[in-house]
Amino acid sequence: MTTSVVAALAAMLLFVAFGPRLGDRLPPAAATVVLTVGSVIVAGSTGLVLAVLALTWLGQVPLIASMADWSAAELDASSPIPEFIAVGGLALLLAAGLRLLIRAVGRGRALVEVRRAHRGAPALVIVVDSDRPDAFATPSPGGRIVVTSALTEALSPAEQRVVVAHEWAHLRLGHTWWLLLADLAEAVNPLLRPTTGVVRHAVERWADEHAAREVGNRELVARTIARVALLRHDAGNPAVIPAATGGQVPRRVRALLAPSPGRRPWLAAVLVVLLMCSAVTTVAVERTGDALFDGVGTVQER
Repeated sequence: MTTSVVAALAAMLLFVAFGPRLGDRLPPAAATVVLTVGSVIVAGSTGLVLAVLALTWLGQVPLIASMADWSAAELDASSPIPEFIAVGGLALLLAAGLRLLIRAVGRGRALVEVRRAHRGAPALVIVVDSDRPDAFATPSPGGRIVVTSALTEALSPAEQRVVVAHEWAHLRLGHTWWLLLADLAEAVNPLLRPTTGVVRHAVERWADEHAAREVGNRELVARTIARVALLRHDAGNPAVIPAATGGQVPRRVRALLAPSPGRRPWLAAVLVVLLMCSAVTTVAVERTGDALFDGVGTVQER
């Protein structure tokens, strides 16, 4: 069991260390999908490994042992996990659960408020009266593109078209939900924070490329993004609401002034291999844990 736990932790750390670097070099759509799915897998692996570690100690509590038909004494003698590691796993598991709950409630409220504010609007694009230049897409399905009057007044018609095309990509491709999944995975495992940052940037780059294809002018899209970033003074949108000034704007502009990114299947393959290692080692932890608890249960029944 100790070997499988160490292997699972090593696989998670490999993804945490190399996932953002490799994903940052992928085309934005591939980076968004692979890194988000990978973050969810790593977060789930984190929770399962911590739960197994914690249970090797909790299972020795007489009440829990009696409910599960385990022998507390046999579990104490058979468990290869030191008590301080098991207790630490329990503490980390409780902290991860609390962070996940707080993050889920906070993000959920923000999304509900945004949807409620613009629910039932007859048009897909809503222009709201505000002196702050801003544009964002509300969650799909039934989402809307919200643009402030200050932003429309500051941009030319061609630039306004770029902003709408960019936000339409966020809406049509469900970027809010990709961001939400990555955000919740980070709540479970804070080591995923750099990965979540890459996902946020990739989502904006994905929308940039969509806008560039829509308007047929990469330089115009780059110029518009730079102008919007200069006009906008702060970031008041919830973290899971895609906005035109998300990601790293200078890098987005440079990418748009370069040719469209090509496919890099070998990078995606490396990330998939890392995820497979994490999944396989997590299954190994689950199976060795089951074998441990089945063994102490059998002893009690004899």
